Amino acid sequence: MFKERHITALTDWNKHEDCMSSPFKTVFLLNGTMLDLPERVFKLQQKQKEVYLHVDLISGIQPQTIEGMTYIAEVIQPDGIISTKTQAINHAKKLGLKTVQRIFLIDSHAMNKSIEACLKTKPDAVEAMPGLMPRVIKELTMKLPFPIVAGGLIRDQAEVEEALEAGAAAVSGSYSFVFYKKAGAIHEES
Repeated sequence: MFKERHITALTDWNKHEDCMSSPFKTVFLLNGTMLDLPERVFKLQQKQKEVYLHVDLISGIQPQTIEGMTYIAEVIQPDGIISTKTQAINHAKKLGLKTVQRIFLIDSHAMNKSIEACLKTKPDAVEAMPGLMPRVIKELTMKLPFPIVAGGLIRDQAEVEEALEAGAAAVSGSYSFVFYKKAGAIHEES
């Protein structure tokens, strides 16, 4: 589903120029309003970026309504959406958007409920947070038939490799934590 195993999580629009010039093709856009997002998404897509918009964080829209999601699909036009809300995932799928269901794994109960929710909504991928739990990532990959993205609290290359070795399809991180491929290795850019 994703074009590479490292995903830029763009949390600060002031860093969008760096993001647009990076070699990475997938961007999780985690900020903006219903007024500025059409232009932001367009700019990223013009640089051949695949943009997934975290709809729970958009100011001015209710993505759990069909009207809100229709605005997102028709006006903002991201390639896909990220949400913790099953209703938003369901509406996005009906409108032809790719979907990433974000889940927070705080304990066993939350994990079991998240698995149940994902099996019902059938998103295109699941983002598990925090992403530095190899055992849990491995368990999710065995229980869910969707690609798993590890995100949140990952700070170094060793943690990235652990998540990928545990079965994560990709790792997302804020843009201050983007990796560049150099000489066959991946290095952290600060």
